[in-house]
Amino acid sequence: MRAGDVPRATAMTAEFAAGLEGRDAPSAEAALTWTRGVLAEHTGRAEEAVTLYERSAAAYRELPRPYLAALCAADAARTALASGGSAAPATAALVDCAALFDRLGAAWDAARTRAHLRRHRPQAERRRAGRPRYGDVLSPREAEVAELAAAGMSNREIATTLHLSPRTVEQHVARAVQKTEVHSRQQLAQALAAASEGEHSH
Repeated sequence: MRAGDVPRATAMTAEFAAGLEGRDAPSAEAALTWTRGVLAEHTGRAEEAVTLYERSAAAYRELPRPYLAALCAADAARTALASGGSAAPATAALVDCAALFDRLGAAWDAARTRAHLRRHRPQAERRRAGRPRYGDVLSPREAEVAELAAAGMSNREIATTLHLSPRTVEQHVARAVQKTEVHSRQQLAQALAAASEGEHSH
């Protein structure tokens, strides 16, 4: 699907489904549902994709496969937000997924999920016109870059993910390190975690 070869992806999905006929393979069935969700999402059928992703997440929870369930649930919420669906439930689902990824030690997935949250936060929460002054507090973009850096992504990977130049990412990371008064990306992860806990305690 990433390569844009929809016919081949569709054919592979059909072959996958045919191979499962008559078999008792719950994990593979969950994967097939997830696959169909990907097909639906990338062929303009967002509502169907959300349903398939949610169904796959439920199947993985039954197995139980919490990590895969969280990935599917995050896909469902992300697709719902991107297609203009109801923001509140999808946002709450992404928050839950990020927390689960944290508990599972999936730092990269947690950071990516929080990046989706920031990208689709409700319009009312978006800043007013004009460039705000953040002082010693991380700006939303600095926090977004810092979380991905803390998750172990390189500047070039972050630049690709957020559609920024590597130089811009380097500047954001440097400011984040300076503002959090740490000396490495590993320490940055600890500082962000501590800041998050402080926010939740309020």
